[in-house]
Amino acid sequence: MFGTKKKETEEVVKAADPAGQAAANAAQAAQRAAQRADAAAQHAAATAEEAERREFEAYKKEKKLEELHRLIGMIDHTLLRQTATKDEIKKLCAEAVEYGFCSVCVQPVYVSACYSYLKKAPDVKIACVVGFPMGENKTETKVFETKRAVLDGANEIDMVICLSAVKNGNYGYVKREVKKVVKAAKGRPVKAILETSMLTRDEMLKAAAAARDAGAAFLKTSTGYFGGGATVEDVQALKQIAGGACSVKASGGVRTAQQLRALADAGAERIGTSSGTSIADELKKQM
Repeated sequence: MFGTKKKETEEVVKAADPAGQAAANAAQAAQRAAQRADAAAQHAAATAEEAERREFEAYKKEKKLEELHRLIGMIDHTLLRQTATKDEIKKLCAEAVEYGFCSVCVQPVYVSACYSYLKKAPDVKIACVVGFPMGENKTETKVFETKRAVLDGANEIDMVICLSAVKNGNYGYVKREVKKVVKAAKGRPVKAILETSMLTRDEMLKAAAAARDAGAAFLKTSTGYFGGGATVEDVQALKQIAGGACSVKASGGVRTAQQLRALADAGAERIGTSSGTSIADELKKQM
């Protein structure tokens, strides 16, 4: 009975104040609209934030891939064992194509085979060693080796300088020899191998300067056959001597991704290694 009277009273009030009720309804509708707008704004903000996050993640992934390709693309995939077989050389070339290495580095006897294997992969260069590994051939012999390598299809020449000339302080001989090999290479880059671990710091720097002034495209640390191979300190010193006139190749004892990164950070533009595939696989895991 009481509830019925209350209801009747409310209906009377509503009937008596229709404008007030309409205003209340409008206020409630406005409140609900504001709530929907706020929810929509929050959703839009969250969506924009998620899109921004995804874009940033994609950017980071792209930069990591660029860095991966840069590091792998520095590698001269090397096989210089005198017991290497033709099948191993063929595999070397296939791996260089698959991984995207800069070049294959081989003995003179295998340059023509590499040229055949890499006909459909012109981006992979063929580097041939000259005067390897001792460097004590006569200049005329190194020049002949270079000319023959070019005829066989070599794109680059990795030449061991005459260490006895360095030990005798005859840097003029080093300069003349490198200049003759550069001429014989007919525009192809020549990497002057210094065998840094067998030289004093003064000898290394003077020999590097002679090779630079003779037109070498790269100052290369080592053959990998003697001494301790490439070091960060030697690469930094050679980079300073190069002074932008030529580049630096770190070679000898490079077996891990950590070593490659350290040498690249020190200034090496190329890395010579026989562990190219394992280093590349390690780099991919790190990315």
